[in-house]
Amino acid sequence: MRARLTAVPGHANALEDALDLLADGVALLRRDGGIVYANEALRILAARGDDFRVDRKAVEFSTIDLRNRFAAALNAVQRDPSVAFGLTDFAVPRGHGLPPYTVSVRPLTRARTDATHNPDAVAMLLIHDPLLKNSAICRMLQELYALTNAEAHLVQALGTGMTAVAYARSRCISVTTVYTHLRRTREKTGWKSVAELTRRFHELNVALRPN
Repeated sequence: MRARLTAVPGHANALEDALDLLADGVALLRRDGGIVYANEALRILAARGDDFRVDRKAVEFSTIDLRNRFAAALNAVQRDPSVAFGLTDFAVPRGHGLPPYTVSVRPLTRARTDATHNPDAVAMLLIHDPLLKNSAICRMLQELYALTNAEAHLVQALGTGMTAVAYARSRCISVTTVYTHLRRTREKTGWKSVAELTRRFHELNVALRPN
């Protein structure tokens, strides 16, 4: 999985503000693995009891194997910030036939470190629930461009290749309604075409995804 977050220059809490918009769990970590910041989504995921928990100081995985994988990933990104992403990813199994979480540890770049008020942070822990993969981008679109829920869902659908007609059928609405949402979306975002909408969607798609 990859994290693509852009800090706002001159804003000391820009990174945390961006992370708070995500549906996926994120924590900023010190060298020893201690937490200096955790978004609300991470605490919600941990409260479900699926093989990891979060307290004020650290993320704790339930098995020795998971704890060893986490420690190895954290050590790897500190030794070599350019380490291949797949080497610092691992799965956390879940019960009841649910798909596993995907966990990644990423180094913090200089730009990201400058954008946080937590200077001790050296790495970012990302925990992705595949069941929530569609919600983060909608929330981002609504926050960034004041889109309605319907407009944000339309952008997401068109951005993944669905046509306006197919989207109308899937939502049981008229094509005219879809084009009304699209017109309002263009007015709010300044995007001039579906092609630009698709490109911008992929640029904004910061929801954490498996490689």
